[in-house]
Amino acid sequence: MNNYINQLIEIIREATTHVKPPHEIWNDADPDDEIELEDMSHVEKYIYGDEIPVSEITGIDADMLPPPEKLSYKQQALLAGELEKLLLNKHFALDFPQSFPADRRYSFIRKFWSENHVEMSFGTSHIEFCSYEKEYCPFPGYCTTCDEIEEQFRIDEENEKRKRDLGDIDDLDLPF
Repeated sequence: MNNYINQLIEIIREATTHVKPPHEIWNDADPDDEIELEDMSHVEKYIYGDEIPVSEITGIDADMLPPPEKLSYKQQALLAGELEKLLLNKHFALDFPQSFPADRRYSFIRKFWSENHVEMSFGTSHIEFCSYEKEYCPFPGYCTTCDEIEEQFRIDEENEKRKRDLGDIDDLDLPF
């Protein structure tokens, strides 16, 4: 399996050299204007593109990626790192919790390979694996996003209650 993994890594690295030229909408873009670049990447993604398999975008067939159970943790981590670099090169950023181990990322990446997405020539398409429902968290023990969202909802509710309470005071007919 090690020989296959080494050959696959060579193929993945070779795929990073195939760069799609920027779409013509980028000709007049200001590279120093982050807001314009973000807006243009949304335009390219949603107006000018059709969804195609990630394997077609990357040039790496999904069947080439071995099932996780056939790989050691070290091999999964190695492949995950190489595949993430390739995906970044193809304008995809996979949103994992920072502390999520590389070997555990591999199964998510392998599943992503069978999805359809818009091929982009510029900008970044962020891929989220989370539904923001704590009971369905794909990263238990590594992600705090749902807790942070719950805390923010609690703070917002307290602030709304304070505003309502203060509004009630303003409605009082006080002599001063």
